[in-house]
Parts: sequence; structure tokens; C-alpha cells
Amino acid sequence: MTRNEQKQFFVADNLKAVAVSLLSVSLITLLLGILMFAVIRGQEEARARDILDSVRAIFQDAERTIDYLNMLPYDTCTMENLSEMRKTLFRSRFVKEIGFYEDGLLVCSTYLGVLDEPFKEAPPDFYAGLNDAFWINTPLKLFEAQATGTIVKRGKYNAVLNMDGVVGFSSSQDWQLIYNGEQFYHIAGNPRLIESTVNKDEQQYINRYFSLTFFMCDERYSNTCLKVQSDEGRLFSLHNSKLVLFIFIMLTTAALSHMVTFNYLRRRRSIEYRITNGLAHNKFFCLYQPFVDLASRQVIGCEVLSRFEDEFGPIYPDEFISQVREQEKTWEFTMVMIKSAMEELNANPDIPEGFKVSFNLFPSDFTRESALDLDWILEINEKNFKIVLEITEDEQLATHSAVKHIKALKSKGFMVAIDDFGVGYSNLSQLKSLNCDFLKIDRSFVMDMEDNSIRSSLIPHIVNIAEGLNVTLIAEGVENIDQCKELNDMAVKYGQGWLFGKPQAAKSLAAAIKAST
Repeated sequence: MTRNEQKQFFVADNLKAVAVSLLSVSLITLLLGILMFAVIRGQEEARARDILDSVRAIFQDAERTIDYLNMLPYDTCTMENLSEMRKTLFRSRFVKEIGFYEDGLLVCSTYLGVLDEPFKEAPPDFYAGLNDAFWINTPLKLFEAQATGTIVKRGKYNAVLNMDGVVGFSSSQDWQLIYNGEQFYHIAGNPRLIESTVNKDEQQYINRYFSLTFFMCDERYSNTCLKVQSDEGRLFSLHNSKLVLFIFIMLTTAALSHMVTFNYLRRRRSIEYRITNGLAHNKFFCLYQPFVDLASRQVIGCEVLSRFEDEFGPIYPDEFISQVREQEKTWEFTMVMIKSAMEELNANPDIPEGFKVSFNLFPSDFTRESALDLDWILEINEKNFKIVLEITEDEQLATHSAVKHIKALKSKGFMVAIDDFGVGYSNLSQLKSLNCDFLKIDRSFVMDMEDNSIRSSLIPHIVNIAEGLNVTLIAEGVENIDQCKELNDMAVKYGQGWLFGKPQAAKSLAAAIKAST
């Protein structure tokens, strides 16, 4: 990969990482936003219920107080009646004054006692259930009009309610308490939130889930309702620490997602990852380089060569072969290539039966017991190809297990070739013990033939060795006619090189076979 390509991939990876981090932040923001909204909504709902609970507690206290007094047998404002009224007031939690009526006139109260002159109340603001009369925030004339209060009257008694705990519940006044019965009346809070009766459809609209506006009515006093339209300033002041944490999580998510994504993308471009992924997802493919009979120039076989290419481009054999060794995936790699080549060659009708097909194996694999498990190749060998196993000269071939495995494979019909002969570790005794079928003369000997170098002068000696061992020679790296003729004159049987064809697809190999016959 060139420096310019690396720079382009770096920019592309960074842009992808930025896109992923933006997506991650968007998702986290959405999830945390929904969670935070749900928490805030739950708290605001609880706050609204607290207000209604407080109102219910006041009304229930007044109801118990007045009902108790109405059960007493007093029809006039006697001292006994006043005494009972004062005892009841003392026991009450939210009632701060009690009055007694005769003939519709207020004649006495717990604070003033018997009035000098009976007092006629103004018409009530509204009537609730059980014909209870309510006066909301009405001036308390008995206290020289210096105070206002909410008064409820049932039967012969009324009660002045202590609503301060509700009215003063929120300094922001982002709520309104109303009576929502046949008559509509504002009780407490911000009078501008609701100006008329609210029907069920309007209640459902107000109570949308993604909204901090609520409308709810008390379970017991169903016409006593509350609307809360949460104040943004109060919410910000209350939850600003959550907002800071929210921003911190967003920034952390952006940084972490960018780092993880960028590192993952960079790792995906590493040779180690690409090789592993390539073996799992068929990124390796086969090319076939023909070898010919030097005398007739007929294509009689091919060497299967492995190549690699994925979305990031090719990796060349000198790079991926070493990685396959380092990752100890040599046997897995060999099995993938053999299977792929056999399927491709079997499927091509122009590849003849009995064609020599040569596979490169790693010397280290011949020390494994699994090296004997190649019977499956024979089972898929539909055209009875002559399978040649090429092994590069290596000191590992001298081991007893390697020799044993090679002999076992030969007994099953596989042929064996020593690749790159002349530059490795082989000696005559080792060659005899391996009992190979082919020796492949390393290309360096052939390339030096035209210079009459010392190396090229060794070819006749290699020919003599092959004759003594009764093995067939294949010359690698044949690139011109002169090399071909000279090798043929030296009794080298087969040749392989660019003169006869570069590594090519199976279709091109089939065309070359047809052209050579």
C-alpha cells in the first residue's frame, strides 16, 4: 500500500469514525433524553399529585369537621354549641375558623363568639356536591377585611380553610387549581392557565406523553382539578446538574465511539486481520501457471498459486505467506486453496482428465498427523487429476514424521515434488528417503543460463542427480526460447515460466491447453 493510499484510507477511516461518533451521540442523546424526560415527567407528575393530595387533605378535614358538628343536636348558638365548635377547631388540622348559621344568617363563630348582629354572607362562588357552598379567596369581614380565605358551608356550619399550604406551593405559579364541574371556577395558582371548563378530549390532549403539561383531577373530589404547565426556568434550576452530566456523557460517548471505531477500522486494514478475515470469507483465490513438455510445448499440468484481494486491495504472496505462518494457519490455508482449485478445475469442461495439478504445501505441515488426512481430495477428484504436492526444501522435511507422512501420501496416489531445488537443505540421502516424483529447478539457475554463470553450470549436475534418483525435472522461470531450447537439450523434461504463460484464471488455462494440443 503506497503512502498516498495510506493517507487516503486514514482520512476515510477518520470520516467514518466521525460519522459513527455522531450517530452514537445521537442515539445516546435520544436514549438519555427519553430517560431524563421520563424522570423529570415522573417528578412533575408526583409534584402535581402532591398538590392535589394537599387539597384533598384540606377538604377531607373540613368535611369531617363540619359533618361532626352537623350531627350535634344544636339549633341555636348556645355556649355549649360554641364550646363544641372550639373543641372541634382545636382538633382540626386545616380549618382555622368555624361559623354557625340560623335561618341562613351567620350568628356566631369560634373566634368572635355570638355576633351582636347576625351576618348575611354574599352568594357563594359555586356549589359542589351535596350542595356544599364555596367562597374562594373571599375577604373575611369578620377580621376587618384584612385577610381572605376559602370558605365551605354544609348544613348549619361553615369552615374557613387554611389553603396557604397550597396557594404558596410554588413561587413560579406554573399550576392552577380549579373547580371543573357544572360551573367553572378558579381556586388557586395562576388564573391564566385555564379560563373555562376542560372536557375529556382536552384533558387527553393536555396529557400527551411527550409533554410536561398535566391535567388531573382528584380521585375523591373529582371536580377539583389541577393543571400544571411546568416552568422551564424552575426545571433548569432544579435539573442543571443532570444537564451537565448529560453533556459530559455525550462528549465521552463521542470520544470513545470515535476512538473505538477508528482503531477498529485501522485494525481491519492490518494484514493480520485481513488474512484471518480472508480465510473465513473466501478472499483468497486461485490462479494457475501452466507447465509444459519442453519437447512438444504441450501444456500437461499447472501449479496452483494463491492470491488475495479484498475491499482494501490486494496483498501479495511474499506478504501473506509469512503472515499465514505467523498465525499458524498454514494447514487451514492449504485446505481452502486445494478445495477452491479442485472445484474450479473440475467445473471447467476444457480441463482434460489426468491433468497434473500441483499444490504448494508448507514443510511444517508434514510434521502434523493431519497431513495424512487428504483422502477427501481424492473423493472430489472427479477428473482423476494427477495431484502433485509441492514442498519447498526445508530442514523440517528431514524429520522422521515428515518422511513417514510423505510416504503414506504417495501410497494413496499423490505425487510429490521438491520445489526450488538447489537453494535449500536437500542432500542426496534426504532425496532418496523422500522418494519424490519431481524436482523443480529453482528459477535462479535458469535466469543465469545466458550469462554462463557458475550457478547455471550446475544444471547438468542436477540433471545427473535426477537421473540417478529416477525423478523428473521441471525448470522454473523459463522466460525465452533460448532457455527453453537449452533446457530441452540438457534433457530437462518440463518447463514453467512466463514463456508458457503467466499465472491465470482457469478459463485462460483451458484456452492455453487447447492451443497447445
